[in-house]
Amino acid sequence: MKKIEPTLTSGKSTKNIKRRKGKTGFGINILGFGSGGGAAVFEAHYLIIAGGGSGGHASGGAGAGGYRTSFGCGPEAGCTVQLSYEPGCYTIDVGAGASGGQGHGAKGSNSNISGTGICFSSTGGGNGGQAGGSGGGSGFHGGAAGTGNQGGYTPPEGNDGGPGSPGHGKPGGGGGAGGVGQPGNGNNKGGVGLTSNITGSCVTRASGGSGADANSGTNPAPAGGGGAGTGPAGSTGGSGSANTGGGGGDGGPTLGSGGNGGSGIVVIRFASNACISVSPGTNSVSSCVGPANDKVATFTVDGTLTVA
Repeated sequence: MKKIEPTLTSGKSTKNIKRRKGKTGFGINILGFGSGGGAAVFEAHYLIIAGGGSGGHASGGAGAGGYRTSFGCGPEAGCTVQLSYEPGCYTIDVGAGASGGQGHGAKGSNSNISGTGICFSSTGGGNGGQAGGSGGGSGFHGGAAGTGNQGGYTPPEGNDGGPGSPGHGKPGGGGGAGGVGQPGNGNNKGGVGLTSNITGSCVTRASGGSGADANSGTNPAPAGGGGAGTGPAGSTGGSGSANTGGGGGDGGPTLGSGGNGGSGIVVIRFASNACISVSPGTNSVSSCVGPANDKVATFTVDGTLTVA
């Protein structure tokens, strides 16, 4: 699918207004369709996280799903601008986490927002040694780890995985949204996640899965939903947590199995004067969020956003 960069505005507040010809109201822009006015355009902040990659058997912790946001002004947001929504329906795809197993795991699925003037995505997390939103760590035999930010976005959507270490017999950790995966000659944990309060509560998401560690038995991942690596032969790595985009943990050697990747999430935060709804009912709209009483649409499964 061709990537379309939407026409965006600068600024940090959900009440910023896109400047087009026509009369402008508070929190919206009234398009000038002749003398009769026109439709409103709402600007909204976003957090879009793809599905995490899955672990394999001693092949490296999996990378977290790509993490893109406009909310806040840390490095991950980069003071990026908001997306603009005209009245209508928008398709929301929440990336699935990849299924773990023996072998080298698999890549997570992308998350997408698409509709009038918008085609916006984050990239699924990489599996063992493969590129993704964040890259997967490489196995205990060594070799290059997977690179992050496969989508080529600015600011980047993720980080590289850690390389495995043949000398230590330890795979590397998967990359996370907030940092690289640790190498096998270190603690081989997954990369750290990032914390956002776009929903009104601080939640850490998108950490990488940790590599297996035969010496410690279990190698927990950092906060953010990544799965733990396991060490004993034949053991199964921990799975990434749902709706965090966390990478799956690495399974033990000798027919071990990697953990599943965590599914992604899409959150869109509108000004209080927006009229929005979501489907299906698994998804939700929260009102009165933050000091400006914003409305927040949260998608934990594929669905539709309607802007009226």
